[in-house]
Amino acid sequence: MRIEPLSPNAELRALLERCGLPVADLAASASLQCYGVQRDGRLLGVVALESYDAVALLRSLAVAAEARGLGLGQALVRFAEREAAARHIGRLYLLTNTAALFFAKLGYQATARETAPPAIRMSAQFSGLCPASASFLSKRLED
Repeated sequence: MRIEPLSPNAELRALLERCGLPVADLAASASLQCYGVQRDGRLLGVVALESYDAVALLRSLAVAAEARGLGLGQALVRFAEREAAARHIGRLYLLTNTAALFFAKLGYQATARETAPPAIRMSAQFSGLCPASASFLSKRLED
């Protein structure tokens, strides 16, 4: 499995939409880097990092229905964590409506929204695209 940088193209948008994830701010975020796995020319999974100095949002984790159950989601998250650590990002944050248990198994902890760093609070994900009912989680990355 090879995970590579991707641009937010139509295929990536379509996968996110099929998985019920927001796409409205993909083009507007200058700090967004997407990564994905393709097989036979088809996008099977994607994850993104939206970086703000020493913190980042882990976002847009999506796996195509036909590729679920193969460990692709975990592999994409681990890849994003390594990328973030290489950029000296000390903590990842995320919002999720449906995958809090998945992320908890990967070491993410429920976090009070009011403790979010200002840059995270100002992100489109935090400030409007994800509902207030979404779980807010974080993970400290190893140095």
